[in-house]
Amino acid sequence: MTPTPGHRSVIVVGAGPVGLTLAAELGARGVDTLVLEKQDSTTDNPRCNTTNARSMEYFRRLGVADRIRRSGLPLDHATDVVYCTTLTGWELTRFRFSSAREILDRTAPEYDEWPTPEPQHRISQIFLEPILEEHVRGYDSVEIARGHEVVAVRRRGEGVEVRVRTEGAERVLTADYVVGCDGGASTTRRAIGARLEGDSQAAENRLSVYFRSAELAREFANSERPGWMYWWYGPRLKGSFVQLDGEGLFLCHARVPEGTAPEGLNEDEVLRAALGRTMELEKIQVVRWTPRRLVADRFVDGRIVLAGDAAHLWLPLGGFGMNTGIADAVGLGWRLAALVTGWGGPELLEAYEMERRSVGEATSRAALKIDRDMASIARDPALHVDDVLGAQLRAEAGELIAKVDRQQWHSQGVQFGSRYVNSPGIAADGKSTEGAITRIDEYRPSLASGARFPHLWLPDGRSVFDLLGRDFTLVCAGGEPEVFVRAASALGIPLSVVHLNDDAYAQPLVLVRPDLFIGWTGAVPPVDTEGLLRRLTGTETVTAGLTTVAS
Repeated sequence: MTPTPGHRSVIVVGAGPVGLTLAAELGARGVDTLVLEKQDSTTDNPRCNTTNARSMEYFRRLGVADRIRRSGLPLDHATDVVYCTTLTGWELTRFRFSSAREILDRTAPEYDEWPTPEPQHRISQIFLEPILEEHVRGYDSVEIARGHEVVAVRRRGEGVEVRVRTEGAERVLTADYVVGCDGGASTTRRAIGARLEGDSQAAENRLSVYFRSAELAREFANSERPGWMYWWYGPRLKGSFVQLDGEGLFLCHARVPEGTAPEGLNEDEVLRAALGRTMELEKIQVVRWTPRRLVADRFVDGRIVLAGDAAHLWLPLGGFGMNTGIADAVGLGWRLAALVTGWGGPELLEAYEMERRSVGEATSRAALKIDRDMASIARDPALHVDDVLGAQLRAEAGELIAKVDRQQWHSQGVQFGSRYVNSPGIAADGKSTEGAITRIDEYRPSLASGARFPHLWLPDGRSVFDLLGRDFTLVCAGGEPEVFVRAASALGIPLSVVHLNDDAYAQPLVLVRPDLFIGWTGAVPPVDTEGLLRRLTGTETVTAGLTTVAS
């Protein structure tokens, strides 16, 4: 499909989950957007298989969470994470998680454990992308052009030129802004001269096999409680295994042992080690890859911006990779809309880079910690012997896994606890010494600037998130909004006001940014409310005047 002629406000390079989420954020705000993707269809590579709770909160605001929740595994399929010697061997331990139906019915215990209206959902990227693309195509202001490979990006005057190749011919397109969501080999990143920094090999090489097996599907159908993901520990090989559709599609990962070249490990040996025996199956895709922990040294060059894997790459543990990219897209979407429509200034992109680089660095280290914490568990060969010692070792391994790897599956600190500190995009007095992520598995709700706005169930059963506006929202729990309303109106900033009971939140006034992070909080408006809003929208740096009026 050839895109319609004309200059665009935003060109998004790449139609993976990050590019499509960004396009949805822009489409929801009516921004003229073109998405360029070299592939003719959505991905056939089931790389990411968890949409975490934070991403589901964002998809809830876009109106697509329910459809995502009903896709992937069958509605009644449990989403347990199981640790075992092989898929047909001994079980070591498991983390139990509810089915999608229990989440939809609000009967899942996760609602008591997770401070969110949208617990995480297990869905492969091969099912997620088509849903997002169909949703994006529903916006009149967004166009998706597949079969278009971006070969060059460069700044030109007050805009950006994008050279595109399709059907052997090249043409140049132009836009006010270009966002590279074009993956680890990003053309856009190379165009701005950004370098990936970190660990080029953060762990053992991996081999992944995507396959179909009716025999294995029958094996699971006859089990008492099949899981969603399995972590298997063989005498020589170990890895993980994912049920993709609850029927016959599976994905198996294996660590390549140290001293073995990736091409020296045979995929049939991996499958036998994981399954515990030879089974009838059809291999769809075999991929050998290297785990990395890399973050670009910069995300922004004028009107060219990076997001997702173009900006950061790391081990696919905890579902952190794709979901961090989705948060990039949400944090960038409202800023680009503000720039295009005139109520935002250039410092918005400076804040985006500072915030998302800090979270990217912290999240990449969290993923690496999980991998290293689990590297030495269940290595004793005697664990695989059917005797008293083997049973004891299996029990000990299960207890250790339950203690150590809980952080991967209960990663509330990563999903909800990431904070923006010392950013021009928030209004906080002084310099914070806190990190972007304090603990992987611990979240403490906070009303501090830069924290996630805490979820709250309302008496009528709705989430407070459902009341928030598309752009800035002033949440009043006893405070008066008039000063903010006048200031926002004078500056042309879209502002919604939500009134709650006085005891709903500990602060009477909380200014929530469009990405659900707190921009400012206080008992009464600051002396210079217009200055505050200019700071948060990137039109003016304000270093004074944030002191509140005495009550």
